Amino acid sequence: MSNHQDFAEQRRHKIAELVRREGSVRLADLAEPFGVSEPTLRKDLSALERDGVLRRTHGGAIAVESRPVSTLAARKAHNIEAKRAIARICADLVEEGQSVYLDSGTTIEVMAGLLRRSTLNVLTNSPGVAMAVAEKPGVRHTLLGGEYNPVGGSVTGALTVETLERFHVDTAFIGVSGISPQGIFTVDVAESHVKRAAIGSARRVVVPLDTSKVGYRDYYQLTDLAHVDDVVSERRDADLARWCEEHGVRLHTP
Repeated sequence: MSNHQDFAEQRRHKIAELVRREGSVRLADLAEPFGVSEPTLRKDLSALERDGVLRRTHGGAIAVESRPVSTLAARKAHNIEAKRAIARICADLVEEGQSVYLDSGTTIEVMAGLLRRSTLNVLTNSPGVAMAVAEKPGVRHTLLGGEYNPVGGSVTGALTVETLERFHVDTAFIGVSGISPQGIFTVDVAESHVKRAAIGSARRVVVPLDTSKVGYRDYYQLTDLAHVDDVVSERRDADLARWCEEHGVRLHTP
């Protein structure tokens, strides 16, 4: 990625965080602090609108409504049977001797406890996942360092991303909060940087999600469906099946 693209992406991240915090922004108020022209900012707002982050208005933008972020304990207790069904399929997708990235997420944490391979390398930003695999014979695990996020049960930040980019894994299992024809989404910008680095470091990307997330475009788009290889869900949803077929994504259900 060029420096120009890097700067544009960083600027859009900051604009997205500002809109989310303030609820709305005016174009005239953005030009000076970001040091760019209003036409450039219009392009930024249009890109963020396509990602589902905000809605453009005359002279600015407003935040789109996101689902409230629940506690880690509440998410673990939600939809348990679906999580177990998805986790079993995900565990079966892991092959002997592979290196895998296990993202933070309650379903992926369940999956970690079900891994039954005698030789495996596990990389994760989730202390819960690390604890789940720590005493499994033959599993060598690496917990990334960084800033601990108690809401997500994850480690994030520049150190996390920098370290993760040095690794290459066979398969990355990426937790998301929503999926649509446009791609996969997450609510947390700090976690999104880690997830995107993991996607870039993997030969295969698997997205476990239950059907309550189908059709939901959350705060931040991670990537489009062209960069997803497999989706795992607890049942076959017609819309999800159609999107997967259109984008060449393998859909796994019980």
